[in-house]
Amino acid sequence: MDYVFQGQTYLFSSTCVDALSSNRQRNFLAKEIGGQLFARFKEGVIVVEIATVTSGRSRRTKFGFWPDREAERQDIARLFKDGLHYIGDWHTHPEKHPTPSSTDIHKALEIFKKSQHELNAMLMVIVGQARFPDGLFVGAVTALNVSACNKTDW
Repeated sequence: MDYVFQGQTYLFSSTCVDALSSNRQRNFLAKEIGGQLFARFKEGVIVVEIATVTSGRSRRTKFGFWPDREAERQDIARLFKDGLHYIGDWHTHPEKHPTPSSTDIHKALEIFKKSQHELNAMLMVIVGQARFPDGLFVGAVTALNVSACNKTDW
């Protein structure tokens, strides 16, 4: 699956898509969950290969997810040694067609500004309850805002 933002293509691997899909909140009692996205840069395309699930002391409720930032930093360091770059976060929403909340946008902008990177944009992915692509929001986070990316291939 491909998304484009300002001419940059993000290609999600089937492994990554499967990980996101398997974590959908499928029933009324399911709690939000989330993690990070890791990619390799190949010939003008950012290949999103891995969607981790943040462990450690993360807190989860039906309407919220608060990741263990130390556990996330450890994942970033470990996967960077394997040539994978942290490019953003993902989490679930208990709605069919997810959209970012004001809290989601605020957190994403804060992460973009505080992270050490050379990216023009980071990703924010929200996994909803509907089957993909309808149940997936892919947004590009810049220093100024969060914008939906355009789907190009399914």
